[in-house]
Amino acid sequence: MNSAIVQELDRRIERSMEDVKRDLIRLIGIRSVKGPAAPGAPFGEGPRQMLDAVLEMGRSEGFAATDYGVGVVSLALKEGQPDLGIWLHGDVVTEGHGWLWPPYEATEYGDCVIGRGSTDNKGQLCAIFHLLKIFKELGVALDYNPALYVGSDEESGMHDMRGIPGSEDAKGFCNVCQAPKLSLVPDAAFPAGYGGKGAVNVALRSAHPLKGLDITAGAVDSPGLAAARIGGETIETSSLTRHTNNPDPSGNMITLLMDRLLERPDIAPDDRPVLEFFRLVSLDIHGEKLGISVEPGTTPIMIVAAKEIRMVDGCAELIVNVRHPMGWTTEKITSQIARCAAEYSVALEDVEERWYAYTLDPDWPVITRLAQIANEVTGEDKKTYIVGGGTYGHWLPNAVIYGMDGNKKPDDFPEGHGNPHGPDEIVSMPRLERAMKIYARALLALNEMDW
Repeated sequence: MNSAIVQELDRRIERSMEDVKRDLIRLIGIRSVKGPAAPGAPFGEGPRQMLDAVLEMGRSEGFAATDYGVGVVSLALKEGQPDLGIWLHGDVVTEGHGWLWPPYEATEYGDCVIGRGSTDNKGQLCAIFHLLKIFKELGVALDYNPALYVGSDEESGMHDMRGIPGSEDAKGFCNVCQAPKLSLVPDAAFPAGYGGKGAVNVALRSAHPLKGLDITAGAVDSPGLAAARIGGETIETSSLTRHTNNPDPSGNMITLLMDRLLERPDIAPDDRPVLEFFRLVSLDIHGEKLGISVEPGTTPIMIVAAKEIRMVDGCAELIVNVRHPMGWTTEKITSQIARCAAEYSVALEDVEERWYAYTLDPDWPVITRLAQIANEVTGEDKKTYIVGGGTYGHWLPNAVIYGMDGNKKPDDFPEGHGNPHGPDEIVSMPRLERAMKIYARALLALNEMDW
């Protein structure tokens, strides 16, 4: 690796950070939450606006910009099929509640930026864009063609990758487009991830209609709120939203609501087991009580997140997301959950496979070299890992999870705020700068490797 080129890249990266911040602030202003499909916008107008903004950024800087017509665009360093894809997403989860700062008017806080999508995934998007721009301006010779890919439905099922049956605008990138030979996904952490857990949504419904009781919790537009109506009274509870892969072991809005309801003498005896089960699941974040936990000390661990309750024909239906390691089939998970639920007058109603678990060879030289570079820059000695969150890596061949560790909150930041998917989501600009330097070295190293 040419040290003079590395030093010049570092200098350019440091000088580019105000431009990175400027573009990030602009992109945060786009409320790119999934909405109703429209012609040319299969995932709504907000995500479409994000894609158009990315295309405009790329074309203005002379990138080879491509709109694949499925909710995915790319900006390549050269014309022709990209060999390396760096995959980001422009869509965001809904803002929810509990914000101290406006979610779509970016706020600078010290050396950080607050706003929905700042760290998941718009900060990374701007960082990679400006890094590729620096490579382009310097004329760094690469034997391969790297490209920034941006999707628009990562947060809501990744139908931009897998498609929606019958939709001409959402055929799915993996179904109709050629994927790069190698992909990097900066939507997690360094040093490098060589695979990902699978994810299953399970719907668990009370075996009978509830008696005079109506419950809602975790709706898309209010993910941290829960409410129950009983005897003309409304009971409400709330908790700060968290990423589904990181549920609170002390519970959430569902736990709080079940506690309030179970204290009441006017709850029908037949309904109590249902409420007790919902409370149990909301606290069982590793699946011990459901009988699906992994052996103590084993990694990666099982993650169970109770995230929503809705009423269906008078019955209460709990939606649970399970993030599972390799070796756990959907049948094995759901059959065990169904057995446990039956003891509480709750039945398994529906199952949705969100994505499958996958793994690459952790000793693949590409992975070990990328991890080595990340550890050298950070000064750490972290090990490669299996990622728990859902990423585009689940759908792409030879996809390595690579950074960016951007969600570093200031020491004085309000407790419970600043996390991805939570209120006052925040990204550290110094962390993005560090990540750009790691990626600069990685792109140079990949030019010296056979992959």
